[in-house]
Amino acid sequence: MKRWISALLCAAVCTAANAAEPEKKDVSLSVGSMILNYMPVPLTQSLGNFQKEGLNVKVENFQAGGSKALQALIAGSTDAVVGFYDHTIHIQAQGKDIVSVALLNTTPGIVLAVRPDLDIKSGKDLKGKKIGITAPGSSTDLFARYYAIKSGLQVNDVSYIAVGSGAPGMVALDRKEIDALVNFDPVASLLEKRRAAKFLVDTRTDAGSNAVFGGRYPTATLYVTRDFMTKNPETVQRLVNAFIRTLKWIDASTPEAIADKMPKEQQVGGRDVFVDALRHSKPIFSKDGLMTDADAKVALTVLSSYDEKIRNAKIDLAKTYTNRFVDQALKTVK
Repeated sequence: MKRWISALLCAAVCTAANAAEPEKKDVSLSVGSMILNYMPVPLTQSLGNFQKEGLNVKVENFQAGGSKALQALIAGSTDAVVGFYDHTIHIQAQGKDIVSVALLNTTPGIVLAVRPDLDIKSGKDLKGKKIGITAPGSSTDLFARYYAIKSGLQVNDVSYIAVGSGAPGMVALDRKEIDALVNFDPVASLLEKRRAAKFLVDTRTDAGSNAVFGGRYPTATLYVTRDFMTKNPETVQRLVNAFIRTLKWIDASTPEAIADKMPKEQQVGGRDVFVDALRHSKPIFSKDGLMTDADAKVALTVLSSYDEKIRNAKIDLAKTYTNRFVDQALKTVK
């Protein structure tokens, strides 16, 4: 009898929880480019996971780097962003408050590629060279500056050239308009296949991330302003549910199956190159969406090493992310 009553109570509570309506059904989501790190965005669309959560999500791709998507969030012209965790720390140093609510990448997947005709064997050899980044203030920009300092250079020893994401960066490298390129898969795998560059840095694995950063470096996350999270908790929960469902699907699927669900225009270099890129970079994707204190501290340590504003800001990491929504999603999403 007691078990029967307990089962009824549980069913009633679960039904009530699931019956909550999202505060906003029409949600705008922005990304700064369509690097492989952000693959969960188009996959969540194509798998219908936003719709399963009762949301109508409009995605805007700025194609100019994550800093542009962040600006849209701060300006209030978008509700949520899939961008790098770095931005939650940078924006706190500026007195603003955004929160990562789901981790998509546990390692960066960043590759620093250099022209094969140049005698560049270490970071020190980048002195006087031009490094291609997606956009000023983007995570590729931040990484390039960090790597220069880590290699014993001054920030001004290197020129940072905005080349956008995807194919434009490869073209700039081919034309020798830049000497090196900070980018991600599938561009990295395409450069490797064409032997169009050699890699100084490859953080597509935990080992590569450890070698450069001293640990796992959290990168792509779903983040929102604290104000939006406070006013729209059920909407945020639905967004997180959708992405957790996608992360679970990525973990259980082959590169070929994933490619089948990706828009063709986002498969730079064609399907074969894209599948090859997935084989290299699939390990970057989180399996559970959870941020750890240790990983967050790695990001803060790296950023503080070259950014005086962050170093002096006394960042409260506990305010840059929450696992609250992911914890709930892991209990309910199958």
